[in-house]
Amino acid sequence: MKMLRFIGSGKQVPPLKDHVLIYFLEKGVSENVAFEFFRHYDERHWKSNRLQWLSNWKTAAWEWVLKNQSQQIK
Repeated sequence: MKMLRFIGSGKQVPPLKDHVLIYFLEKGVSENVAFEFFRHYDERHWKSNRLQWLSNWKTAAWEWVLKNQSQQIK
């Protein structure tokens, strides 16, 4: 039961694809962007640019959302 608390919270790395999709949709970002994020980090084995394991995928996802929004403004 203890593990159930963390499912979908961001600390479960790698996350379920459905959890990533839900997170992006809640932020008003398209399904395609969510899958791009998932594919990118899945190919990197959920490591950061500095090759460290992500401790919270939602932090990386939020940065991805902000980057996506700034690119749409240009």
